[in-house]
Amino acid sequence: MNQPNPAQEQAGSPLDSRYRRLLWAYPGDYQAERGDEIVGTYLDTVEPGRRWPSPHDAVDLLGAGLRERLRGYGVLGMVAALPLAATAALNTLVAVATFLLLQVEFEDPRFDRLDPVGPVQTLGAVIWLGWLLVGLTAAVLPGAWARSVAAGALLLTGVVPPVAALTGQPGPPLFVLLPAAALGLATLALPSHPGWVARSLPPLTAGCVTAASVALNAAESGGGMFTSYGSTPELLAMAGGLMFALVLLVGLGRALRADDAGLWAALLLATPAGLFGADQLSQAIWGTSGGGPTPAAFAVTTGSILLAGVALLTIAVAGQATRHRTVRRSALDSTCPTCGHRPEVAAEA
Repeated sequence: MNQPNPAQEQAGSPLDSRYRRLLWAYPGDYQAERGDEIVGTYLDTVEPGRRWPSPHDAVDLLGAGLRERLRGYGVLGMVAALPLAATAALNTLVAVATFLLLQVEFEDPRFDRLDPVGPVQTLGAVIWLGWLLVGLTAAVLPGAWARSVAAGALLLTGVVPPVAALTGQPGPPLFVLLPAAALGLATLALPSHPGWVARSLPPLTAGCVTAASVALNAAESGGGMFTSYGSTPELLAMAGGLMFALVLLVGLGRALRADDAGLWAALLLATPAGLFGADQLSQAIWGTSGGGPTPAAFAVTTGSILLAGVALLTIAVAGQATRHRTVRRSALDSTCPTCGHRPEVAAEA
């Protein structure tokens, strides 16, 4: 007698239902056509007794659904751009995390007039250590493991600020956290099979920033310039601009080979890059109060950057989708429904 496979045994179970809820990320027709097959594949791989999808299964399912939706809009360039944007985002986070740990968190808290949190200035050190762990995982265990650790670091980025507020401990400011969270979202699309160059970038980036930090401290005879978060807005704005410029440069080079993935990656990272400069932009537009922008001015500037980024991306996707529909309609109209040949080709024959 044939034994039922795990998927058959789990059919209708809470785990089956929870996997099916994740299928909302896919287009409706795709869910109807292949939903049972997708869920069955995941159920075949789970260990007995599991009641919830694993984090990397959930991330993989949601990512695959998003890619399928984009493919339906004809935005294949954006689908191909997601791993590139994720790689650039991770390396930017690794650079920022390394710098902030060495220059700010491990410095004497008295520079920022803070009560220390153990050996560091703020609870933000936990966030930056989390992103360094993501960089290490991406180098050693790329793919699903790296994406799962990235999801954990992203969750940590959102949890630490309220924990700091509830416990009365100091935490990093919003002008650092918001771009970090935006870049963290991008890292959820880290590639499954990166090449050796992509795998070596996180440790190389951390090493270069560490060397630059040591050289800076030596040049200043022990440091003193970047000893608090309040002294870093200009440098963070430069980091965001450099990230965007490098990705755009790569995108233009790939565009010369009829590959628009790099340009889509630049568009995806435009919002995080803008958020890195939100503090400086707020001060330039609205002025300063107590050495920085007022909370209201910062909120307005940040909201404007987010809306502008979403608008640009929406316009680009809508334009590509319209072009995709036009091309498909033209191809269908010019093809004989009976023989599949184009009328002009048949006439010539």
